[in-house]
Amino acid sequence: MSNTEIVFNIIKKSSKNLTAYEILDKLQKIKKTQPMTVYRALDKLIEEERIHKNSINKTFVLCNHDHEEDHNTALAICKKCGDTEELKSNLFTEILKKKSLKNYDLNDFSMQIITTCKECN
Repeated sequence: MSNTEIVFNIIKKSSKNLTAYEILDKLQKIKKTQPMTVYRALDKLIEEERIHKNSINKTFVLCNHDHEEDHNTALAICKKCGDTEELKSNLFTEILKKKSLKNYDLNDFSMQIITTCKECN
């Protein structure tokens, strides 16, 4: 099994979103590895849209879309506890396209909405 698949399985099996170093700790229990190996695997998984990065608390989120069609990433992030949920982004795509921003490719974007989850509210 490749390092990328091992990293993906670590993220998939985790009950919480993990940082790169938390993933590294779990991976090192399986086999000795360097931090760069984890970062390369994370980059590949992001490129393949199998995971997304929460830029606020630097954790990685499993993608919950079926990948039958392309999608833009939209994450809701709780500013209190850091809980992160991927949102369906079709609505955001339509809204942004109606704004007709001429200098931006709105077919490929990501957005993060900082809010408060129901548990923290």
